[in-house]
Amino acid sequence: MEVFNLLAAGAIIFVGSFFATVSGFGFALVATPPLCLVMPVKWAIIFVLVLTVLLRALTMYRVWGQFNGRTVMLTSIGSFIGMLPGSKVLNIIPVVKLELFLGVVLILATLLMSLQYTVPIKNKTLGRLGAGVLSGFFGASTSVSGPPLVLYFLNEHTAKEEMRANMIWIFGVTGILMVGASYWAGNISAVENWDYMYTMIPGTLLGIWAGEKMFRYLNQQLFRRLSLCIVLAGALMMLAHGISEIL
Repeated sequence: MEVFNLLAAGAIIFVGSFFATVSGFGFALVATPPLCLVMPVKWAIIFVLVLTVLLRALTMYRVWGQFNGRTVMLTSIGSFIGMLPGSKVLNIIPVVKLELFLGVVLILATLLMSLQYTVPIKNKTLGRLGAGVLSGFFGASTSVSGPPLVLYFLNEHTAKEEMRANMIWIFGVTGILMVGASYWAGNISAVENWDYMYTMIPGTLLGIWAGEKMFRYLNQQLFRRLSLCIVLAGALMMLAHGISEIL
């Protein structure tokens, strides 16, 4: 394996871990598209799923007492419902097509949110459950599970501390379930070389440290803008990768 690929993978995971620690989401959204440039797509998806568990295990205790238990429970249940068909879809529909679809939808949603457009939610229980289903489905099929939740919580105008804590705990719980669902679907065996972990684990740890330092400087408005920028950047990368694969 080339040293460049190892170092590149570690650097990519550092950036993803940094933004995920600052905002509570974005690990897969930021890391998966560039990882696909240095390794097979299915490898990238599985590596991100596994590292998500490590990332969340190390950050969940830091936000204890800040999350909303009911919200975490509802969205986690929804995510579990969505990840089962999502795991199977990965074996039926090419990842490229899923990336193109999700990329277009996220760009449109982000643009509407940036214009302060909001959708009134009459039943928040069903809304959070539905957001969880979408998160689980796309998380298991593309490893990108954050955008449906972040867009939903921004639409609810959730405070930054609670929103970040909610997503850290949701992805901590669902990350373990997604790894299990991927193993059940036979996707874990797609990875033929785990040497990338030698640089990706240190990258994850450094990203957590830097992200915790950065979070304290963000106010509510900056947090919202950063969240939307992460979603938009990830969507554009997914779209660019999907188009390049087709061409």
